[in-house]
This record gives sequence, C-alpha cells and structure tokens, in this order.
Amino acid sequence: MHAPRLDSCAEARGLLLPDAACDAAAAHAWSIEAAEEVPLRQAAGRTLATPVIATVSLPAFDQAAMDGYAFVTGGREIPPGTCMPVVGRVAAGQSARELATDQAMRIFTGAPLPVGADAVLMQEHARRDEDVVITSRAVVPGNNVRKRGEDVRVGEALLEPGTRLDARHVALLAAQGHPAVTVRRRIRVGVISTGDELREPGNALDPAAIYDSNRPMLLALAEAAGFEAVDGGCVHDTPVDLARSLTALAAGCDLLVTTGGASIGEEDHAATAAALAGATFETLRMALKPGKPAVVGRIGGAAYLGLPGNPVAALVSWLLLGRAMTASLEGRPVIRRPGLKLRVANTYERRPGRTEFVPARIAAGTVHILGRGGSSRLRPLIEADGLVEIGPEHAPVASGSVVAFHSFCDRFLV
Repeated sequence: MHAPRLDSCAEARGLLLPDAACDAAAAHAWSIEAAEEVPLRQAAGRTLATPVIATVSLPAFDQAAMDGYAFVTGGREIPPGTCMPVVGRVAAGQSARELATDQAMRIFTGAPLPVGADAVLMQEHARRDEDVVITSRAVVPGNNVRKRGEDVRVGEALLEPGTRLDARHVALLAAQGHPAVTVRRRIRVGVISTGDELREPGNALDPAAIYDSNRPMLLALAEAAGFEAVDGGCVHDTPVDLARSLTALAAGCDLLVTTGGASIGEEDHAATAAALAGATFETLRMALKPGKPAVVGRIGGAAYLGLPGNPVAALVSWLLLGRAMTASLEGRPVIRRPGLKLRVANTYERRPGRTEFVPARIAAGTVHILGRGGSSRLRPLIEADGLVEIGPEHAPVASGSVVAFHSFCDRFLV
C-alpha cells in the first residue's frame, strides 16, 4: 500500500497548491489592451504590445571578426608561408575596394569585407614586411568572418507581444533601428493597509501601536517592477471604512492590494469589505507557509488581492499571487520560476504538507537557511540573499538536500 501524495493530502484538506492558487488569482486579472509608444530609452520594464519583425539583417554585411588580413581563397586553403601584397586597409565604418585572388588587405574587427574576400587571417598569424604580408598559418575559407544575416535575417519574428522588455531586448530593438516601441500601458497598482494599530512612519506611537511597514514594502515592490504605484493610505479596521476606500481607489487602478484582514478571525474584514464594495471574490486557502489565506476577485473594473498582514506572509503572497495577477494584466504568461537548485548547508526542522518559503543566505556555493523567524519578522529578510522554496515533501530538510533558491536580485520579484 502506497502512502498518499502530499499534494493530494493538501487538496483533500481543501488547500490549493501554489501553482493552482496563482492560476486562480490570475483569472481575476483581465488583460489590459491599451497601448502607447515610448522612446527606446524608456522601454526597459515595459511589456511589448505588438510583434517585432526583423527589417535589418544582423550583421548587415559580411564583416571581419578579428583584426588581421582579408584574403580571397576561392574556396581553397592558402598555405602557410604565402606572400601577398597588401593593397589597402579597411576599418569599421569604412568601405573597401574589390580584392583580387593574389592580394591581401589590412582589416579590423567589424569592418566590411572587401568585395570578393571570404576569409580573414588573424594578425597574430601573419608577418608584415613593408607592403607584403607573409602567412604563418593556413588561410581557411570562411575563417574569422561574420556572414550577413547569420544572427538575424530580414523577416524573422524577433519578439512576441507580452514580452517584458529588459536591456537585452533594448539592444536588439536598437540594432534593428527602432527609436521607439509600442508597449502596454503601465498598470496602476493601488495599495491599502488596514489595522487600527498602524501608524505612519514619522508619527508618534501609542503604547499598542506599530508603524505600517507592509504598505511601503508593497508600493516599493510595485514601483521596482515598473508599475505605477498608487498609495491608498492606511484605513481603519472596519468593513465599511475599507469598502469605501476600495471603491474610491478602484476607479483609478487596475489592481487593488490590501494587506491585513485576509484570514477568517473576528478582526479580519477583507472579505466582508470586498462584499460591501460590490466585489466578486473568493478566498484562497493555500498549502503555503507563510501566507495561507488570501482574497482575490474584482471590484468594479479592477482586480483585487487581499494579502495577509504579517510582513513575510505579505511578501511571499505578493511574489506568488501578485506576480501572477500583474502578468495577466499585462498580457504576459503566468510563469512560476523554478529557482536555482542549491544544496542546503544546515538542517531545517519542519512538518511536511505545505510549500514553505524561508529567508536564506548564499555561502560557499551552498544555501544557509536562516531559521524560522516567524512571518512577522523583518530582520531575517534583510540578512537574506533570497528565499528558499521547500516543497511539501520535505520533513525535515536535511543538510545536503537540494532546494530551490530565489534570489532577491532576479526576476522572481517581477
């Protein structure tokens, strides 16, 4: 008799696996089709709205891949010790005259090959004697030549709509001669924090009050991802107040995010407030630690995401559900990145059954799990290089086990 699979156990308890939760959240975030043209220098971080087809071959002409001498081989090797007159020189940005089979031409990297030339001998393999070059190695047809169109040919599809542009894409677009590019409108993410205990940084704290850290964190995440972040402020912990703020913010945002009140306790009002605001919504109970409960839906024309109130839980839930919803809004595929597979340097005690994200640090090619600090602790996040993703099957995580590591510096955050 086989033991039941852990993912089946989670489903039997009515808990969603992270991938299923991401899909459920994305279903409430409808793609925004509005587009605009932006200068190429402003394109990084934006989502491509139209396909890009090559109009320029890359390279645009046959060119030298090395500094050296251009030859006409006629398809046959020119043996070492061959002497030929050097009839000119050509550098990048210059054009050259036609070259005969019994001639050589000094050439530099990136320069167009003279008409008829089909090989370049590196300068290290040639000896110059006034106006004559003597080869010390064979000149092989095609050597050290970049052929026209070997990288990109005219008419090729280069980029698909939904591509999130970065510096690599900007380089390709520039090489195709595009001064501007058509991208999806920048999505607007509104963030509200809830809780009577919360105070704005800079204000005095009452004995039972704390500073609001989640809203600044989520606004910073949205801005770092290239979105327009809209600060909805801190709202009193009542369904009516939260519903009023949600309704007002929905008019100018594509995604509303609240933090706090997403669970099912007496003081958790996210679902009730969403209902008062006329939302269609569902509560996602996930096989996830931290961040088990979340609320997703729509309020007016905006998607809605209600996150837990503890900082690490809010961060993890945003990185999963928020990423999925913003990708869907921008017309991008919802991709859960696998992370870098690394061995664990230390044992981590846990119970199986849920996917867990834990702050961790990289050291000597292994990952050191910083330990269970609780979903309310911020300091482990600062000490960490990223988050370790521990699958539901691990209990405990033994030293030497392989886990997925998500760096805070990579696209896991976008």
